[in-house]
Amino acid sequence: MDLREFLVQFQDYLAPKLDAYEQAIYLYVFRHSRLIGLEEVTIGFKSARTRMACGIGEKGKPMSEGTAYLKLASLQEKGCISVIRTTHTGRLLKLHLPSEIEGIVSPQAEQSETEVDLETMDFFAVPENRLLLLKREGHKCFYTLQALDDSNFIVEHVVSRPAGNNSYRNLVAASREANNKKGSMAADEFLRRLFREGYLSAAEFEDRLLKLAQLQAGELKPPMF
Repeated sequence: MDLREFLVQFQDYLAPKLDAYEQAIYLYVFRHSRLIGLEEVTIGFKSARTRMACGIGEKGKPMSEGTAYLKLASLQEKGCISVIRTTHTGRLLKLHLPSEIEGIVSPQAEQSETEVDLETMDFFAVPENRLLLLKREGHKCFYTLQALDDSNFIVEHVVSRPAGNNSYRNLVAASREANNKKGSMAADEFLRRLFREGYLSAAEFEDRLLKLAQLQAGELKPPMF
């Protein structure tokens, strides 16, 4: 089990469908079962409830035993937990991860959400997003392949403003020299100029044209994706 993936899926998809008590019970059962490799666990709610969450009434008072069983039943209805049987020591439970609960997480939904978020992100005005472009370019100028670092790169619009936008499809990390030399010139024409002037070899020129096509097609996503 990938703990990071579980936490993301729990917080983003499952938690919004649970109230505070349901979340507390779910995470407590997770802690004592799936987190440590157990498929099933017996929980005695008479005592365990005092270690799950404080109530919303009297300050510091834990949830009542009745509330614990009510919320457990609710979690079972929502497909989060299966109550296998009642024993003399408590309830034998099986917890289902968010990815195992029907309708909570789907690969299509996750992919769609990521794509929508990516397409609306501003990679020019947001400093941390600018750094993602530098990483995507392998710390090299997109046009000249000159080595760059966090202190000497700039973010360059492939299609100049106002026509061009601030999406990852239209921005690259570049050297200041390349940015000044390109100006408002079309990117493919600028690459041809660099080739003619000896800044790029024939192989590098062909590679840059390919990368430019991939960039504009949305295939060169920042490393966070």
